[in-house]
Amino acid sequence: MWQALTVWLRRARTIIADSAPALDAMNVFPVSDSDTGSNLELTLSGIAEALPDLDTSSLDDSPPAASVDRRQQLDALMSAAILSAHGNSGAILAEMITSVCRAFERDQRLRTLSPGSLIAALLGTVSTAANHAVAQPVAGTILTVAEAAAEAAESAALSSPDDALAVAQVAQSAARAALARTPEQLEVLARAGVVDSGGQAFVLLVDVLVEVLGGAEAEPLALPTDRPVHPAPAVERLATEYEVMYAVSGVRSSSLDELRRNLSELGNSVVVVGDRAVAQVHVHAADAGAAIEAAFGLGTLSRIRVTALDVRAGANARVVVSAVAGEGIAQAVRSMGGVPVGGGPSADVLEELTAVVEHAGGDVVLLPNGMLNLETATQLANHVDAGRRVAVIPTTAQVQGLAALSVHEPSTDFDSIVVAMSTAAGHARHGGVTIAERPAMTMAGYCQAGDVLGVVEGDVVETGDSVVEVGWRVIERLLAAGGELLTLITGADAERAVAVELSRRARRAVNGLETEVLDGGQRRYLLLVGLE
Repeated sequence: MWQALTVWLRRARTIIADSAPALDAMNVFPVSDSDTGSNLELTLSGIAEALPDLDTSSLDDSPPAASVDRRQQLDALMSAAILSAHGNSGAILAEMITSVCRAFERDQRLRTLSPGSLIAALLGTVSTAANHAVAQPVAGTILTVAEAAAEAAESAALSSPDDALAVAQVAQSAARAALARTPEQLEVLARAGVVDSGGQAFVLLVDVLVEVLGGAEAEPLALPTDRPVHPAPAVERLATEYEVMYAVSGVRSSSLDELRRNLSELGNSVVVVGDRAVAQVHVHAADAGAAIEAAFGLGTLSRIRVTALDVRAGANARVVVSAVAGEGIAQAVRSMGGVPVGGGPSADVLEELTAVVEHAGGDVVLLPNGMLNLETATQLANHVDAGRRVAVIPTTAQVQGLAALSVHEPSTDFDSIVVAMSTAAGHARHGGVTIAERPAMTMAGYCQAGDVLGVVEGDVVETGDSVVEVGWRVIERLLAAGGELLTLITGADAERAVAVELSRRARRAVNGLETEVLDGGQRRYLLLVGLE
């Protein structure tokens, strides 16, 4: 069964990644911030990175001597799920996955169940855990869809206890029916003409389960072509609201319940997942500081993230435009509230930049993320109508643009935010790995066509024949000056395993270093590297 879980996780990550743009487009609840798909993709990617460390054979029926190793591997997977959670939807998904891990770790009865009964039990576990994690469950969401699937699976298992596929298919049909009813339960969905994005994601995950068990192949969700999706605000929004997430370790279960109640008084969309070892907290609140202080004294806080939510204030809102080199980077930009341009095989960056700036009615911040784009953006800024402020942050690399965007705060005044974004970009050292197209003399010596080239701050400083080894030497050069966060962005022709291996080496080399891996999809560079 654990081998099936491993296959399911990897396949689920692919289906959600391919469906992310469509899930983002239909995201109108609890906040119309178009990031459900992006957050789920980030969450599943983080979990999938833990899978190569798992010896799945030891997670199946095994002698008592393997129990300690089995528990360690389960703990590693649960920790990866909790710490990888992004956003409201990612936190709920993380709790669903950790609930399955906890069930296998603590409930020996599961190992005696027949296949169909096991599927029903796990779907029931998932539904119960998700409802417990959310402080104020709402009908018409992923919780409703998960509950319908679990109830249908329980009934199916009574007549087909030995047929896992049959039980999963019944759960699939019930989940789809429940998803179709979500607009009847949430007015905001009906107004926008969409089903719940989280519920849709859960249906996709059940589709993957059916596929793994031998049923029809799961298919990613496509963007609607018959009409544009115009998200409407789900609830009356506060003047300024923040998404606050952090991890807290060493907390009693009763204290987590108390924290959940206290956060519900401070804001909404409260999700607390995990247990005493480590828990992940998510809340939307007007006072980010108070949401963080609510956990003071309960345990050790880490991984604090505060993001201003997109309030869609209209024509006068400030717009941050970022030139991107691939669709994966574009998704990351969207998830942080920016507007990506470029990234296509024949994109005219000047034309796209001009169109976005002309459409925006308020102030604009431009992140060119390349020397050629920097010149283009500067020329464009000089021709914007008087009365509007346009700032060009001199970013020359994709990772600098992401670093600048990560500190953008819509409520901060224009001049202050330009300084903050410029500072963040300046502190992001960058490099990359590419393949030589022709023989040339470089700072690292003569190279032949096909050689692997390592680049730091725009200069070729390493050559070789191994992407991993050249990439590691680039990272070592960047780490020599210190840093806290390493970002690795894989290209369209790169294997993600390369970035995962480099991430592991970096964490072993520098104690406490945080790493992030992003599937960027850029064409020229197999790997982009950033260090902040």
